[in-house]
Amino acid sequence: MVRQMMAVAAGYFSIAALNSLIHIIVSVYFKTGLSLTGISHLPSIPWIVGVTALQLLFGLFAGLLITTIAQSRQHIAILGFILLMAIIAFIDYITLSEQEPLWYLITSPALKIIGIFAGYRLIQSQQENIEHSEH
Repeated sequence: MVRQMMAVAAGYFSIAALNSLIHIIVSVYFKTGLSLTGISHLPSIPWIVGVTALQLLFGLFAGLLITTIAQSRQHIAILGFILLMAIIAFIDYITLSEQEPLWYLITSPALKIIGIFAGYRLIQSQQENIEHSEH
């Protein structure tokens, strides 16, 4: 159980670190104020679309990471992480609803959750292929 909790923590920190890194890069590149989340400060529509689309990749990476670290009972770790991401999305909605558009507050966590589940399914299918090739 400790391994699954460590996997969930690693998944969360990977998403937070990747998301913050992208925002820092954009802030430095465009010499704007530092903001580690959201899209309201981004300079143009392509950047908004790009950062929003990256949420899917961040979720995919986190799903792969969690599933790899958890090793056993991966489904419990993924379910726990998806529930954590839903709770964080609700907190984001409460705290950021005045700054960020509603579509982003819905789309961003949805893309992360889809990515997390896709990463889990990729590892599962890889493990099934390995089991079938051994027989």
